[in-house]
Amino acid sequence: MTNQNRIDLAAIILFAGWTIAAFAQAPDAAPARGGTAFDLVTESEASQWSSAKPQGSDFKTRDLSEDNGTPSCRSTADNDADNPRIKIIAPVLEKPLLTPVEIELQFIPVGGAHLRPETFRVCYLGSVAMDISRRVTDRATISEYGLHLSQARLPHGHHRLLFLIADQRGRLARREAEFNVL
Repeated sequence: MTNQNRIDLAAIILFAGWTIAAFAQAPDAAPARGGTAFDLVTESEASQWSSAKPQGSDFKTRDLSEDNGTPSCRSTADNDADNPRIKIIAPVLEKPLLTPVEIELQFIPVGGAHLRPETFRVCYLGSVAMDISRRVTDRATISEYGLHLSQARLPHGHHRLLFLIADQRGRLARREAEFNVL
């Protein structure tokens, strides 16, 4: 075997080793969309957020032209009749759920104003409202038409989530959902 063949073989082995090491670290990387189950809310978070003392209740109507039109967990709609809507396709909320759950939302625009996916928010409502949007947006694609999220784990018990999204005119779609998990 010539020196060049040995160098080529060593390069192939080294490259294969790096490739295997990269794949071995894949579970620590960002999760694949719609793949494995993940904690939307942990049991300790749900307990903590439900027993914490609120810092005041300033849930008030406000114009979303502030803050670049992005809603927060404290945003409420100005006029429900003229606002876009959020329809919950899944899960069926009238029955107890088994975890992990699948969440599918349909966004319904009003008056030809497109919904802005970048304004989508999810909040866990306990004694305090906690923004958990990142946990959803990291695992689901949000479009102006809706979202589909698979394999979301919630602990046993009663949970309230708030979904928010704004349209081009700054009008807010706001929908609360109660989950009873067995």
